[in-house]
Amino acid sequence: MNSEQPLPSEEAGRLQEPKHREQSPRGRRIQYAKFRKGIAIIIAVLLPGLGHLFLGLFIRGLTFIVLLLLDIFAMLYVSSDGLMINIPLLILLGLFIPVLYFYNVYDVLQSADYMVHYRRKPDRYSRMDARGHQSSPFYEWERGLAFAVLLVAGSGLMILFRMKPRWLGIFFEDYGFLTLAILLILMGLCIFLREMVLSIKRKKLKERG
Repeated sequence: MNSEQPLPSEEAGRLQEPKHREQSPRGRRIQYAKFRKGIAIIIAVLLPGLGHLFLGLFIRGLTFIVLLLLDIFAMLYVSSDGLMINIPLLILLGLFIPVLYFYNVYDVLQSADYMVHYRRKPDRYSRMDARGHQSSPFYEWERGLAFAVLLVAGSGLMILFRMKPRWLGIFFEDYGFLTLAILLILMGLCIFLREMVLSIKRKKLKERG
């Protein structure tokens, strides 16, 4: 009796299945997405915004770059020789850089994870766009007008920081810290309300099944 008998068809299929999965186009796409995720994280650590640009989220990446440049221009303006240095405002502007840096890395991680997951399975909570394709919250900023408003406002502020009008210096000396603190509070409230609305929508979708 020959000891090297052929395996039954079911057992042979089970043994060959992992090899087939490794060579499938879907598996290669997932591996490539994970490779892109690693490269995007490394680039994002080097400079905020570059990781998003590598993932194809161009508007999101340019937003981080514009915010970083705007904060640097504001710090240089507040610490200029012709202006009384507002120490609390300067500290707050300086703290904004590491906050922006680490949030940039976190956002790249979330965006890359979503892309890897989306290749495996559609997102249950994603909305449909006008063409009937699934749309994710990670792509909302790419299609909105908020970046255009930010770009115009940021460019205008950079011009003012370069021209150094007298009224702007008086405003920064007297109300700069208070204005920035109020803006941060409003941003926090907007994020809080947005997360509450999204959580309510997710609960409704789960209840509908």
